[in-house]
Amino acid sequence: MTLLDDFKKAAKEIALDLEMNVEKIQIRHVETSKLGLDYTAHTESAKGFDFHLRTVTENEDPTKGEMRASLTICFKEGVSPYHFHENIDYIKRHSNFLSRWVSWTIFNFRQIHQKVSLETLFHDMVVRVYGTPKYSSPAEEEAELLFHGILATQESKVLIYRFRHIRRGDLYRSFSYAVHVNPKKGMNFWVVFPDNSGLDSGGAYHSYLHFENLIQMIRRKLEVEVRTYDVEYDELDRFLLRRAESFFSIFREDSLDILYRFSQPSKVLEGSEAQYEKFTDRLEAKEYAQALRDLRALVQQAQENVAKLKNLDYSSLSRQNIHNLADFLIRKKQLDGRLLPWFDAFASIANIASHRDFPTKQDMQDFTLRTRILLTFYLGIQLLQELDAIVRPKIEWRTPSIAISLNNQ
Repeated sequence: MTLLDDFKKAAKEIALDLEMNVEKIQIRHVETSKLGLDYTAHTESAKGFDFHLRTVTENEDPTKGEMRASLTICFKEGVSPYHFHENIDYIKRHSNFLSRWVSWTIFNFRQIHQKVSLETLFHDMVVRVYGTPKYSSPAEEEAELLFHGILATQESKVLIYRFRHIRRGDLYRSFSYAVHVNPKKGMNFWVVFPDNSGLDSGGAYHSYLHFENLIQMIRRKLEVEVRTYDVEYDELDRFLLRRAESFFSIFREDSLDILYRFSQPSKVLEGSEAQYEKFTDRLEAKEYAQALRDLRALVQQAQENVAKLKNLDYSSLSRQNIHNLADFLIRKKQLDGRLLPWFDAFASIANIASHRDFPTKQDMQDFTLRTRILLTFYLGIQLLQELDAIVRPKIEWRTPSIAISLNNQ
């Protein structure tokens, strides 16, 4: 295909994405050797778009040289059109680069003017996660089972959300699917397949076709509504960590499952709720240096609170730091002695953040150092849990009288 063919294809994709009439697209193109090219696609309507591509070059080939693209979207009367333009040389080496770029532009448009609320889409319903993020397997096999199960057990309309994500840098387009399961008998719930398919690589595209074919399969028997939304994957990931049942994966980039899922200690941090919330906000915003300083302070505050709640006087400690407070609580038989090295390991890294800007963005780009830092966050959270368990009211476990003891089976 020529660049002009790619341009026409991208223009059609804009119209389809924005639900406009493809037949009303008008194309104008000019190519001049040693000057460049000028392509324009537009629709003459109150709600339309203008897509423009041009190069400036002294080469005989007008497709060479600096390339710039722009897209203007007229989406609402009385509101200024959305306009996005930039040098797109950074994406030219990738396949389908014009299609990726127009998808990226519309993605950004929707984040500003048509942003969707995940809480509103899912309401208070149960959310379950199938597959492994960023992998087509086992998602394809699990989708096969789910969709055939829907055919066998469901009579009502099937609602499906198709979430499009676009990766910054190479503008790679991937998809997550959410399927509403509403069987004739039993409760209804959502199943989400996060980031399991895409358009810009062979394996991911195969998975994309697999999902789309499954949707067409159930359309032969049931009414199906598919709604497509543009959502940052990180946003969906955080939502699922808060809401979904058993969403744990070592494949996620930051691997901070437990940090997002861990609810604020109910007892040991009484009076420090605002500080804990600030810590989680900074962690989610990837402000790792300040978050690590916050967590260090919270761990020590929790140690002091344990001592106070247990009426233990620690004022005689020469230095009231994490190590000495942990040792004190161990000697007072409040804390498992095997945890002292954990407190020391946590403090050895967290204390660095108290004296300088650590970790920096550069630190987080080193794989080994990044893993060490994330483990420190995990460890700090676990220590808060251990301390909270000392003072949290114990829940008495009683086996119902009708239950059969496993030991007697």
